[in-house]
Amino acid sequence: MQRITNKALAKAAGVSVSTVDRIMTGRLPVKRATVEHVLEIAEEVSFHGVGVIRSRLRTEAPHCRIGLLLNARTRRTFLDMADRAQATAEGCHDVQARVITHHLTHPEPKATVAALVDLAQRCDVIACHCIDHPQVHAAIEDLNRKGVPVLPVISGLGCPAAPGLVGSNEIELGRTAAWFMSRLGGPEGSIGLVNGGALFRNQWAEEEGFRTFLKEKGSRLSVLPALSSGECDIGAARAVSTLLGKAGSRIRGVFVIGGGLEGAVNALRDARRPDILVVGNELTSATRAMLKAGQVHVILEHPGLEIMDGAIKAIAEWATGAGEALAKNREFPFRILLSENC
Repeated sequence: MQRITNKALAKAAGVSVSTVDRIMTGRLPVKRATVEHVLEIAEEVSFHGVGVIRSRLRTEAPHCRIGLLLNARTRRTFLDMADRAQATAEGCHDVQARVITHHLTHPEPKATVAALVDLAQRCDVIACHCIDHPQVHAAIEDLNRKGVPVLPVISGLGCPAAPGLVGSNEIELGRTAAWFMSRLGGPEGSIGLVNGGALFRNQWAEEEGFRTFLKEKGSRLSVLPALSSGECDIGAARAVSTLLGKAGSRIRGVFVIGGGLEGAVNALRDARRPDILVVGNELTSATRAMLKAGQVHVILEHPGLEIMDGAIKAIAEWATGAGEALAKNREFPFRILLSENC
């Protein structure tokens, strides 16, 4: 393929050849809007110097250190999200962004506050998936006063200092889970709920949507009190074993909200209960295999990678002067996965 010349790029972009030369050499300044336009055309025509043009934008862009607080690195989901955030930040043209990630070992107030404070000492802004707790609120309000704002991702916070959210519609997700349970779990019996903990706001919403749907439809399925997995497979397995011990043959389905889906399925396998319908949120290579094998019946996946894209975009807008960017709600649809489309 013939290489696109500077002259050809200038013609395609509607600018002078000297403008393209100045962008490529960096000897004289060019308006940022012009560089962005030329870059867009260069990408369309596969111009050989796309990387150079991108570097010109980044050289002129403001620096921004982004703190990212996520749940444990033992869950592949959160490692993938951290990798995506870094890649998205590196691809930003408007800011020279660097992501510093902290993975919480346990989702509890003291550790969460300590992680936020640590990130604030090294970062300009923080995106976090964390529990909703008064101690966390106080820490975020203090950081906001010190000029380090916090943007919630996946799970919102009832904190005036962090009003925005990048996530999914959790009420709809919970109602969708209940729709599947009501149609596939049988006309009556008990449904077990296993959540990641009582302090994740998104999981409250999922449970509310689940219970409300069944109540509205007059379902004879009874929903048992939720048990916590502590956001890990061992905890989820323990919770499912407890549910089986209490409800036994009455259980028709289990909805695993948050982490621990693999552990829940293993507990059902050990108990020899393939008859129980399993709905969960967590999509990994292991849970995908379980879905294909019929051990999990429905996965309502949080779009974690797209949420990371949205969070980095919001932060880039904030870093370039859009002060209200972190206060907006940005919603990404969850995915419905079955054995036939996973």
